[in-house]
Amino acid sequence: MRKNFFNSKGFTLVEMLVVVAIIAILASIFLVGLRGFRGSAYDSKRLADLQRVQSYLEIYYNKNRAYPTGITTWSGSATSLEVALKNASIGITSIPNDPQFASDNTKNYGYKPCDGGQGYVISALISKDSSSFKDAPAVDETNCDTGTGFTCGAEVGGLKRYCVGS
Repeated sequence: MRKNFFNSKGFTLVEMLVVVAIIAILASIFLVGLRGFRGSAYDSKRLADLQRVQSYLEIYYNKNRAYPTGITTWSGSATSLEVALKNASIGITSIPNDPQFASDNTKNYGYKPCDGGQGYVISALISKDSSSFKDAPAVDETNCDTGTGFTCGAEVGGLKRYCVGS
């Protein structure tokens, strides 16, 4: 026997709308959580970049008995810190850009020479709520170049300035 088309079992329009609404809510929760993971990944990369540049600066210091002076920031290919490290003939060809803004060369990293080239402070902008920022070491900026345009611990556009130094 043939079944009547109008008596077949299926979903009603209301049931379908409820299912679509639940899927939309779950998707939005997932996407918000994904942004938090991406921010943590950027912060981890920024901290690794700071360690890498610290290594470069120590190599530079061992050769020149002073850290580069007269330099304020780095990002992109034509910055004075990168040029100073390249020109020192210590085997460094480039220094890292901010992972989140690498395509537009936003200068989210900073460098300050201190004590006439006998010390330095380098910094990155990281998430305010990052656990990495809570572990930031104390950095003494009293004898550093003040014309460099960044202050350790300052908030910039919803991010915090994380600093390390020698």
